[in-house]
Amino acid sequence: MDDRRDLSGTVREVIAQTCALVAPRRCPCGREDVWLCPRCAALLQVEPRRVETCCDALQVLTAARVREERRGGIVLPAGVDHSALLPVLALGEYGGELQKIVLAWKNGGMLHLGARIAPALAPAVARLAEDAEVVDPSLVPVPSRRGARLRRGEDHTAELVRALDRGGAGRALLLGARPTTAQEGQGSRQRRARRIVLSGRRARDAGRAGRSVVIVDDVVTTGSTLRGMHEALTGAGMRVLGAVVVASARIPPPGEFRDERSGNIE
Repeated sequence: MDDRRDLSGTVREVIAQTCALVAPRRCPCGREDVWLCPRCAALLQVEPRRVETCCDALQVLTAARVREERRGGIVLPAGVDHSALLPVLALGEYGGELQKIVLAWKNGGMLHLGARIAPALAPAVARLAEDAEVVDPSLVPVPSRRGARLRRGEDHTAELVRALDRGGAGRALLLGARPTTAQEGQGSRQRRARRIVLSGRRARDAGRAGRSVVIVDDVVTTGSTLRGMHEALTGAGMRVLGAVVVASARIPPPGEFRDERSGNIE
């Protein structure tokens, strides 16, 4: 048995070395002879973090006070209160080696990285589903513009959703969707108002069934795209449990979130 295992490992290495003559193995960080080095792999093996408070476009006004108020022994200063439109979970901040991984997967032709990113995001999907008491959520990728898909050669978020489906994290729900505007060159107000249009029978059927969905994207910055997706999906009749992303442009300080079930600070 050990001999067969050793032979199998040798054959795999020979195949990998042969393929490397055509497409050299290289980690996004620059390390040679490996698709993903241990240091970069560790960035995908972390507990997902809540980041929605850092997404300006996701904030919804919940209360306003023209003067200081006292409620339940707590003094509330004059001002406004906001809450996030939906929970968003990310693996880390969009910078350093994590940024290199995302860019290599998204724009650098390293499509194989999607198979490593999917299992890293699966716990985030499971967490949103558990919080909502949903057993088998549907996974909806954020749509890319046609020009971006042609430039990259694939719809990378759709492929990520398919990989999550294959891993048992949920059911891929690939809808006909398109953003009405690009984000490049837009001001903060225009980005906040970004709209996404759903079309096709699959979207109508999912809406009529009231499917519970998780939005999947690569990076969140202001949250305008996630807001547009939330509005499109809920407008069609679906229930949005939240969103999972690989990275966030900003990360909230430690201790901002508390897990009510365990009492642990997140």
